[in-house]
Amino acid sequence: MKHLAIVQIDDQLNLAPGEPQSGGLAPSKLAGRKLAAKPLIEWLVRRVSEAELVDGIVVVMPDAPKYRELGSLIPLDIPCYFSSKKTPLARLADASVEYPSSSIVRVPLETPFCDPVLIDRLLTTAQQNQHDDYIGYCFEDGSPACRSNIGLFAEWIRSSALAKAAREVKSETDAYHINSSFLDYPELFQQERLPVPKSLDRNDLRFSVTNEEDWEELLAIVDILGTETPEWQDMVRVIDGQPPMRDRMANRNRAIA
Repeated sequence: MKHLAIVQIDDQLNLAPGEPQSGGLAPSKLAGRKLAAKPLIEWLVRRVSEAELVDGIVVVMPDAPKYRELGSLIPLDIPCYFSSKKTPLARLADASVEYPSSSIVRVPLETPFCDPVLIDRLLTTAQQNQHDDYIGYCFEDGSPACRSNIGLFAEWIRSSALAKAAREVKSETDAYHINSSFLDYPELFQQERLPVPKSLDRNDLRFSVTNEEDWEELLAIVDILGTETPEWQDMVRVIDGQPPMRDRMANRNRAIA
């Protein structure tokens, strides 16, 4: 397999080692919530499957009872892998070994609007740049889009680079902040940053889901658009036409920055 998309459900992602889950919405709780009459995990894998250059999808989760309960929500044609490794980075690398591919596209559950066209742009760039280890998006100021809450962007990682990161990146914190295992080690990994579309280079968009307010606005956006596969351009038009929603998104982004 050439390009494997890995949807990661992991409550430890982006937490400092040993840090308890805050008052936010944990991915393990979010996965089963219904969106357009489907569990969110089903919605997301179907959305990712619309990327034309993705050759397969697998869902990876920690091997623990609360995650195994989610297995029945995942479509039967999508493999699910429960990893017993200790950190989110190690679990991602473990899944990459179990389902071999030349590269992976990492999609966290918290980004249900992750855009398939933007995924294909990553993969097209990877095909044109055979020496890259990591490809992501960035804003005009150079900051990585994967560290924002826009929630539309995946990351492309060469499988050999993922194995190298799991083996050589010694910072425990980076093992929980997977993008840091690449972005903070330019001496180890050849990286490329693609500019985000200009209409997304702003601080008042928030399509990731980390709390109840995010979830309610996600439901509102889908209800307004009346489609199961909204395009990001339409979503931005919704936000621009809803100033109170836009202001709430900007305020939450500032609060978390």
